[in-house]
Amino acid sequence: MAAQEGAAGTTNQVMKVRYGDVDDSNFALHGRAVPLLVGLLLLLVAFVAVCLYLRWACTRRRHRAADLEASSFAAASPAPPGLDDDAINALPVTLYIPERSTEEEQAVEAECSICISALVAGDKVKALPQCGHRFHPDCVDDWLRSHPSCPLCRTILRPATVAVNGSPDSPV
Repeated sequence: MAAQEGAAGTTNQVMKVRYGDVDDSNFALHGRAVPLLVGLLLLLVAFVAVCLYLRWACTRRRHRAADLEASSFAAASPAPPGLDDDAINALPVTLYIPERSTEEEQAVEAECSICISALVAGDKVKALPQCGHRFHPDCVDDWLRSHPSCPLCRTILRPATVAVNGSPDSPV
């Protein structure tokens, strides 16, 4: 077998490591290597410190913006959401008279959209001044105590406008 290896020109040599050759002088730092490594270490520490500071600052800013938004929202809406009883009572109550129009328009107008029941000729209805939509008085009164808008088109009803437009002398 040795003859075959020799003929092919390849030999298997095993590398042996002698631990006596390894000493501390092989790992010694000489010349400018020490200040360079210390500088790199300080640069790494400074980079990590800047990253941590930026993370802290962004988190603090985000929390402060959320607190300001929450406080401005709380300050902006201290009033109750609906209309007061005087403004609701100022809305005129009339008798429902169906208008003569096409069947589609009559079907849309002939229903209280709050209780989803038909408005029959002679029913009492309350017409909202800005949009003219009509509802049963009990239905719309409950709605307006909790919402300042028309339940159908969401037109905002202002108490001053309701009092002026809701008076019996003014046309609706």
